[in-house]
Amino acid sequence: MLKKILYLSLFSVHMLLLAVSCHSQKEYTITDELVASERSKKEKKARYSYDTSLTEDERKYFAQRLNVSKDEIINERLYNFIKSWEGTKYVWGGESRNGIDCSALVQQLYSYVYKKELPRTAEEMTLDKRLELFRSDQNLREGDLVFFRLNDERIITHVGIYLKNDKFFAANLVGGVEIANLKKQYWKKNFMAAGRFKQE
Repeated sequence: MLKKILYLSLFSVHMLLLAVSCHSQKEYTITDELVASERSKKEKKARYSYDTSLTEDERKYFAQRLNVSKDEIINERLYNFIKSWEGTKYVWGGESRNGIDCSALVQQLYSYVYKKELPRTAEEMTLDKRLELFRSDQNLREGDLVFFRLNDERIITHVGIYLKNDKFFAANLVGGVEIANLKKQYWKKNFMAAGRFKQE
């Protein structure tokens, strides 16, 4: 009975794929890779809308989080993006509101806020010739990329975006999408470099 139900389910998916692919008579085999590929396509097509301005309460919220004056919360596109994504869970390889990883978050942020397209992974970002890398965290300014090494697999394994007053925004394995403190021991010891787009 279970086999019959499974067969009917696979047959239904098979017919659905044939129906939406009316230009092709290709036979489809349902595999984990195909399902993952289709999900990835849907996630990549997702376009999110954001508020165009911050309320007074939202300015106060970010000012408190960053320990700055609310008059310093100027980049409304940036903080509306942060407001929209804050609290989303971390999912390795994720690119949607159902779960997102560090580099996908930064990639989407840069595309929306700064109109610049970044590579997909943190490591690839450090190799982008448009970026100037520097080691000192004393020269950081809002919008800079911050890179970390969180395991021994590669030199760069994590990325976030610097905000103000030693705070950065990232999708973290523990905590999800959040504003974190660069001066906390964990981040301080794993900080590798920062990156900033070169002046054109």
